[in-house]
Amino acid sequence: MKPKVLLCGTFPPIAQDRLSEKAEVKQIAIDKSELTKVITKFDGLILRNMPYIDEEILSRAKKLKVIGRFGVGVDNIDLEAAKKRGIRVVYTPGANADAVAEHTFALLLALAKRLKFWHQALIDGKYKLRWVEQSVELKGKTLGIIGFGNVGRAVAQRAKGFEMNLLVHDPFVSSEIVSSFGAENVNLEELLSRSDFVTLHVPLTEQTKGLINRDSIARMKRGSFLINTARGEVCDLDSLYYALQSGQLAGVALDVFPEEPPDVNHPIFRHPNFIGTPHVASHTHETLNQMASVIVEQVLKVLMGQEPDFAVV
Repeated sequence: MKPKVLLCGTFPPIAQDRLSEKAEVKQIAIDKSELTKVITKFDGLILRNMPYIDEEILSRAKKLKVIGRFGVGVDNIDLEAAKKRGIRVVYTPGANADAVAEHTFALLLALAKRLKFWHQALIDGKYKLRWVEQSVELKGKTLGIIGFGNVGRAVAQRAKGFEMNLLVHDPFVSSEIVSSFGAENVNLEELLSRSDFVTLHVPLTEQTKGLINRDSIARMKRGSFLINTARGEVCDLDSLYYALQSGQLAGVALDVFPEEPPDVNHPIFRHPNFIGTPHVASHTHETLNQMASVIVEQVLKVLMGQEPDFAVV
């Protein structure tokens, strides 16, 4: 008898097509109450960044053998509760690195070149602003990369093409690896104080939650820029807004937010030097298909009694 796998959320067609070859597949919308009701029947679960898989859900998942996280972060899964029940947790490390790195650089360039400002000036008929306002170049500027996993390294590779100087802070990566990318390994305070641009590529942990706050922003170079395509809770939104208001930060670009979807009534969304996108850095046709292929393979391996390649638990 084929194992039963539940897809929670929307996925590329390739996910259901490949799963259907070896499993019975059901797909539901992202709804915790429905998931809690139906999870009792399934051997496998594949989800994206919502909902949070907690003790309540797992206590009903009597048949569940594996949870597949469609993406890199697993902070929406209670790993200890899963481990206690012998449920494997697999994910797709590196599959989205190029897409997120490209999106990071798109945001970085949009800030540096003031694309939002210039677009609005053109629309408003303020053509003569071109004689009094300027943007900045990337060549020779310093980019501080916080978190040097797959995405951070992909960002570093692109930054070298723009002839930027690179600083890296990641206590889990050796100086030798950092140096191999033409970057300098420094502590967090030095990175903040020396960087013209700071980009975040860290997982959400107790150590990284609220990492960018009033105190850390105060240590940044005045007039610098910050980009976050990692996890929203790493930044305090109020602190970012006050820093934009004071000029401590010249620009902020976010693809992720402490609460998603965010409350767009927050004043940061009306600030002219803010750019936001709705958590779409990895949402490319190529990356979504790649992640779908990888996560299906990992889930099926567990269900067939094989050892997965990318397991957290």
